[in-house]
Amino acid sequence: MAKATTYQCPNCNGVLSYNAQAGKLECSFCGGSFSESEVERAIPLGSGAAADQMEHVKTVEEFLEHAPWETTGANAENAIGYSCPACGASVVADRSAVTAGCPFCGNNMLVSGIATAENLPQKVIPFSLTRDEAIARMREHFNHKWYLSRRFSAQVEHLQGVYVPYYLYDLRASGWGDYVGAHETSTGKGGKIETGHIALHRAGYVDIEGLPVDGSSKMPDAHMDAIAPFDFSQMRDFSASYVAGYLAEVPDESPKACFGRADTRARKPFEDRLEASARATRGVDSVDVVASHTDVGLTGVSTCLLPVWLMHCTWESNQMLFAVNGQTGKCVGDLPVDKTRRAITLAVAIVIALLIAGPMLFEFFREGDIPDLMYVIPFAILCAPFILDAGFKDQMKTAVESDDDGLDYSVGGFVVTESWNGPKFHLNRNKALADLGNRPTSAAGSESSSEPPV
Repeated sequence: MAKATTYQCPNCNGVLSYNAQAGKLECSFCGGSFSESEVERAIPLGSGAAADQMEHVKTVEEFLEHAPWETTGANAENAIGYSCPACGASVVADRSAVTAGCPFCGNNMLVSGIATAENLPQKVIPFSLTRDEAIARMREHFNHKWYLSRRFSAQVEHLQGVYVPYYLYDLRASGWGDYVGAHETSTGKGGKIETGHIALHRAGYVDIEGLPVDGSSKMPDAHMDAIAPFDFSQMRDFSASYVAGYLAEVPDESPKACFGRADTRARKPFEDRLEASARATRGVDSVDVVASHTDVGLTGVSTCLLPVWLMHCTWESNQMLFAVNGQTGKCVGDLPVDKTRRAITLAVAIVIALLIAGPMLFEFFREGDIPDLMYVIPFAILCAPFILDAGFKDQMKTAVESDDDGLDYSVGGFVVTESWNGPKFHLNRNKALADLGNRPTSAAGSESSSEPPV
């Protein structure tokens, strides 16, 4: 039987748990309150100190068994048995668990499965939201959802504070892009529009520090992505006292296995910024990407635990999982669409759009000599109900995997290393493409200060 350790009150030997509001460990029996340093001195640590300084309520596998998606149960080879220090009962937990809970006496234990001094997280952001505050944030999440039934009242079935293991990647995204910019002008003859085209080339890079990707295969990636961002200025050195009373694990996926998600989340915003730098050229209204290349290189990686409240709720035949950022209070989760309410809303919106756009189209066709751009107005009105419907549906599905981190963790900002513009705007797009092909190689690594004639 493996060894387990418990944080006990120095006054009465009761079980201690971390209080998010007070920022201290508190005893549920005598009400005593203790700082991290006080508890560390009060508890004798054995030879496995680094691996034994952790605590918990129930294993991740136990908790996520109630999830509405299919998940594989704990494999026998990944399980390990512990003896509860409080009552002596046998407790089985996943090897990746940092903490576990005794189902017999409720004691929170620090367990030493695969958690070692080498793979313990380096940093932690402690919980700021209490259990009741997390439930309140979830209730607020239900407000202002037009497609949510007015009878909706979710029943909280399971609620757990979880320290989710994350990798923090330091990256450099770099690359180049070839574009054709467009500029539209009116000739003044019957509203005719002419479009000029110009060749554009941009290259640059951005350094990213601490881009977070969860390292637990058990956690739903959509929820873990959507509750970002966290305020990393509140990050602290890891201490077992912060995880007392919460569920916590070490990563069960390698940094290499998780790097693909970090690559994707850094790649798209870099390419968007590179394109935006081309679009910012004087006189350019829009750009088309002709060719581009992006590299994302790893410069460093560290580990941390981030606080998340997970809630399983039921309503009628629907099972729902909500995640609340334990630091900021941001709540995400997918809600059931009321089909009747959606059908009525869409039908009413379509009727209103027809009543507004119908007479306009009739008048346009009757007059005959109407500029082409004027026809955009009634057709835009006819599309409005479907745009509105898509917006209301998006409100109901907020747990979405991210392919765009927005580079909130960039260091030094986006840097343009090469900026080249073609000699002029051409009415023929192919001539702009030819300019790209003839771009002088001497422009590499230089920044053009000249602006093309508009």
